[in-house]
Amino acid sequence: MFSSYKNSYLQLVCAVNPRLLNKAVDYALRKPYSDSHDALPPAQRLESMQPSLYAPHVDISRAKIGFGVTGLRVLVRQLHSEDHLVQLQALHSVLDEVQITEHAMVLINLHIAYRLINLMLNPDPVIKEKICMILTHLASYYQGRKQIMSRPIIIENLMWLMMRERKEIRYAAAYTLRNLARDRCACEILMENEKIVDNLLKTIKNDHKGIILLHLKTLTNLAEWDPVIPLKSNAFRIMLVLFDDFDPRIVAGAMDCMTQLCKHDVGKILADENDLVFKLKKYLTSKHIEIIISAVCLLNYTTLTTRSKWRAKECCYELTRLLVNLCHVPNLPPLQINAMHVLINLCDCPDVRYHLKKYWENKIKAIRIRTDEQWDGTSETTSYGFETGHNYRTMCIEGVETIKNDGGNDLECLNVSSYLRRVCEVKEKLIRAINWKCYKD
Repeated sequence: MFSSYKNSYLQLVCAVNPRLLNKAVDYALRKPYSDSHDALPPAQRLESMQPSLYAPHVDISRAKIGFGVTGLRVLVRQLHSEDHLVQLQALHSVLDEVQITEHAMVLINLHIAYRLINLMLNPDPVIKEKICMILTHLASYYQGRKQIMSRPIIIENLMWLMMRERKEIRYAAAYTLRNLARDRCACEILMENEKIVDNLLKTIKNDHKGIILLHLKTLTNLAEWDPVIPLKSNAFRIMLVLFDDFDPRIVAGAMDCMTQLCKHDVGKILADENDLVFKLKKYLTSKHIEIIISAVCLLNYTTLTTRSKWRAKECCYELTRLLVNLCHVPNLPPLQINAMHVLINLCDCPDVRYHLKKYWENKIKAIRIRTDEQWDGTSETTSYGFETGHNYRTMCIEGVETIKNDGGNDLECLNVSSYLRRVCEVKEKLIRAINWKCYKD
């Protein structure tokens, strides 16, 4: 039988639909059935369940037929069919096919990206949304990103969709742009468009939360490639305003973008003028772990200047206490390594260094670091088979922060052993910085 609480079946193969068995058992036990949606007023229904974008005579959840590799050429030709219904069916079928790696590579070799880019400004909103979703899948492959970015007109098309279309299309276009900006080579081509950063900063102010979050990730990748253009567009001031947002994801995203801006000398000067060290101190005690990680990463770059070190000296006891406590979080190695980096930066100030040696040296030496078997490369621990369901083969957990390499196409890959070895080296460096003495002493 099917258990709705555990999202699993008692047996993998059954000749009868398990839900039918559940209904038969409930009927035999005379168990009353009540749906919360039938109550007046309807419960658990915050908005209409009917989609605002729908395709007539097309099942939006499945393709018309199961195409093989030989049928993909027919699909590509049908994208420009004069029959609007055939065109919609072809788009829905392509959206299903690009989720299979082999079929996606075949479609890329058939230059499907060029045909999709030509259809992006079609007056039908369903076509616009589905094309953005297909391009998002194609952008996850190196060959797909290379083919898409060979037509710079896509940048203008995405800007047009994000600025003037309805929210579903804006979200799909923002997702496509975010996937394209994950590649460094694509960032170079994107930054050649002078209006892209200005348009993203304009839409960040008054858009939906999910779209703002995608734009923040795009700006973070673009600022990592070249922080000069965002700084000229007043991105620092806008990110500072987003620190007071109610959504913790937006606050963390704004801090991540600010981190890339503070890597530049102008960003460090602006951080000192706005006193970011004092402003970030309150976020170290936040109840959201993603905000704490982003705040510590930002402190790692805002405490590099002499002015920020002497400002940190004014709240030396409270700031060092918070950072040392964050170092004692063994289940979050990214938080540990960044907190220790901040303490190393503060050790350049003699008064802070003496304070750490007098009060916190023994506690710093007792920092425990995870082993390879205890850490899976993410900053959050997830439990398969408990509340999320037993069928782990079909699960997809999104939103868990993964430690990334500094460069290359495989940005989500991680060598756990080398990262933990790096944490141990940073701990030893912090102990040496505490015990360092000036040649005058």
